Amino acid sequence: MEGISVRLVSALGLLAWMGASAAALAAPIDPGSPTTEWNVIGYPTLIPDYVDDQQTGHPEADIVGDLTHPALYMAFDDGGTPSTTDGNLGFRVRLGADGGPSGFTHFFGIGVDADLDGNLDLFLGVDNAGNRTDLGIFDPGDNVNTSPDTTSIVTIPLVSWDWEVVAGVYDFSAVDATIDPPATTFDFDNDTNNDYFLSFVIPFQNIVDELVGKGIAFDEDSQFQLVAGTSTQPNALNQDLGGPDGGTTSTETWENLGAMTTPFSPSMIPEPDTGALFGLGLIGLAAAKRRRRA
Repeated sequence: MEGISVRLVSALGLLAWMGASAAALAAPIDPGSPTTEWNVIGYPTLIPDYVDDQQTGHPEADIVGDLTHPALYMAFDDGGTPSTTDGNLGFRVRLGADGGPSGFTHFFGIGVDADLDGNLDLFLGVDNAGNRTDLGIFDPGDNVNTSPDTTSIVTIPLVSWDWEVVAGVYDFSAVDATIDPPATTFDFDNDTNNDYFLSFVIPFQNIVDELVGKGIAFDEDSQFQLVAGTSTQPNALNQDLGGPDGGTTSTETWENLGAMTTPFSPSMIPEPDTGALFGLGLIGLAAAKRRRRA
């Protein structure tokens, strides 16, 4: 399926996102909920990632998936208020395995291009490298961040939360029939290891505030595009990228490489009405937030 079929798939996905009700957008995000309560993030190409293309041989850092078993998901709730900058934003990525030791032990980042100019303005991610258990918003640093070769990430997050302390913001679960009912396999890369979903939730207002600090006005109706990747530590995306086959050192732009998602806005990603209610964990984010700057 190529050409017009690719565009048709993207268009149908966008229409499905736009058809959500306001009540659905208000449902809280449960990071451990089934994929049927999340929405697939589209890429311009049909295959959102290749198996065994991670650079360091760690299947836990290998982003895997296709149209039937998507690699990247997103969820948004608007807090149930008239404000266009509150609520929460959630991401989920499919990884090839849970390597040793048990639990995700790398860095996973979502690069955000909030003004559609091709360079990444922020990184949202999980830093479990070493002994860290941080969920945070990271500054992209001084590089232009228009390609893997020009990417930098400041290791110390702008804003962070310890997901071991704050409930309801993080999940790392084996892919099975409960969390991924539509799946036809739980081992997409056929390596005899169960795939795993890494999921996390970040308050939308914090993302908006950091973008405003960079001179970018942003709300739930603003369009953005994303780059997803894994790393051994939070200063680059040096293990695997969502989209291309390898490419972590490429000088090609994100778009030309196939690593940039289709543009969309948070409000075009509805949260289904069946979302589980677990609001106490999200309410605790504000109290447990640690603000740190390099």
